[in-house]
Amino acid sequence: MTTSDLQLQMTSICVEVLNRSTLGPDDDLIELGMDSVAAVEIVTRVETTYGVDVVDVIFDTPTVNRLCDVVSGATRRGEPHAAA
Repeated sequence: MTTSDLQLQMTSICVEVLNRSTLGPDDDLIELGMDSVAAVEIVTRVETTYGVDVVDVIFDTPTVNRLCDVVSGATRRGEPHAAA
């Protein structure tokens, strides 16, 4: 999977969960309305789709790019849990 494919899929997850028409790769998901319920939904979808647990980073830097970085890094290392 290319970085752009991952970014498109991650954006799609976040747009759907946050009920937004669009969002940028560096937009703060909290500022766009992500609450704890939405965060759990995003974490669940990311884990289901990519096999990577991002619960430890979802509130640190909640952007599509950050989530992509974490998923890419964990996937390259073969780790199911993201490093904060």
